[in-house]
Amino acid sequence: MVYGVLCTMIYTYCKSRKLISVCVLQDFVCLVAPFQYNPMPRDQFDFTADMDLSGEGLLWYAKPQLFFHCTVAPKESMHIKGRHIQLSLIFFSTLEPISVTPTSVMQKNGVPMFFDTSSSSNLPSLYLCRAENILGRVPMMPCFVDGYKTLTLPNHFGNLQGAVADTSKGRGNGSRLYELNPWMWRYGRGQPRKVSVEDAERRRLKRMTEARTRAAETAKRRRRDRQRPVEFGD
Repeated sequence: MVYGVLCTMIYTYCKSRKLISVCVLQDFVCLVAPFQYNPMPRDQFDFTADMDLSGEGLLWYAKPQLFFHCTVAPKESMHIKGRHIQLSLIFFSTLEPISVTPTSVMQKNGVPMFFDTSSSSNLPSLYLCRAENILGRVPMMPCFVDGYKTLTLPNHFGNLQGAVADTSKGRGNGSRLYELNPWMWRYGRGQPRKVSVEDAERRRLKRMTEARTRAAETAKRRRRDRQRPVEFGD
C-alpha cells in the first residue's frame, strides 16, 4: 500500500513539474515482470518457455509513464563514491487481460484482449522496474467492442474484471480496450540489422534537418520572387 502511494505521489509530482518523458507515452511495450512478481533476474528470462502472450505470466504488457535515472548505494557506504550505482528506471502502468467477447473470431483464434489500467481511475496504479527489463514495443490495436464508437468498455457490460465501464452509452470515459496483433508482432526483418538504432536515428534527424533547411530556403526564394516587380516589355 505504501509502495503504491509513493509511486502515485512521485508520478503526480513529475507530471505537475512537466518532467515526464513524452517520447514514448503512446507506445506499448512488453517487459519482464519486476522484482516481487518475478523470482528470477532479468537475464534468466527464457524466451522459449516464459514468452506467454496472454500477459498472465512473467511477460507483462505496459505503458511507460516516466523514464529517469537515479544513484543508489548501500546505506553504510553512501559517503563512498566508488560504491554508488547508476540505475535507469521506469514507472509504468499495465495492460491487464480481460475477457469481454470470448466467442468473437479474434478471441477464438487466440488473440488476447487487454484494458489499460491508466484509464481505469483518476489515480493510476504504477509499477517500478529497471529499464533493461523492457524487451521491446508491441503492436496493440484499439478494440471497438460490438461496433461501439469508442474504444472503451461499453456501459451495458458494467464494470468487469477490474475494468471500468462507460457511465452512459457512448460516453467514452471507461477503460480503454486493446487487442494484441500477433501477426504484426511476428513480422520480422528479412536481413540482419546493419546499422544500430542510434545511428539510424541520427541519420533520420539529419535528413529531417536538411529537408527543413531546404524548405525554408525555398519559401524564402518564393517570397523574394513575389516581391520582385514585374517588368513588361514594350
